[in-house]
Amino acid sequence: MQTVHHHAHKNLIVSKSNSKEHYHKTSGAMQLRVGDKVLLFDETVCRARSRKLSAQWIGPYTITEIDKVNATITRGHKVTKVHVNRLKPFY
Repeated sequence: MQTVHHHAHKNLIVSKSNSKEHYHKTSGAMQLRVGDKVLLFDETVCRARSRKLSAQWIGPYTITEIDKVNATITRGHKVTKVHVNRLKPFY
C-alpha cells in the first residue's frame, strides 16, 4: 500500500511540473509600463443584450502603477486595481 501511494505521489509531482511548464510556455508576458493606454475586459452583460453584441473591452484607461500581477488603472477620477490578464494594449 505504501509503494502505491509513493508512486501516485511521484506521478502527481511530475504532472504538476509539466502543467506549470506548459502554462509558462503558452502565456505570453505583456510588456505594460506606467503611462500606457490599455483596454479593460468587461465580463458583465447588460440585461436586455446578448453577450455577442455587447462591447467586451472598455476604455481606454491609463496605467498608474504596476505590481507583480496587478495594475492600477485610472480613467478620469476613477481608480481601479485589476489583474493584468484583463488588460490589453490600446493602439
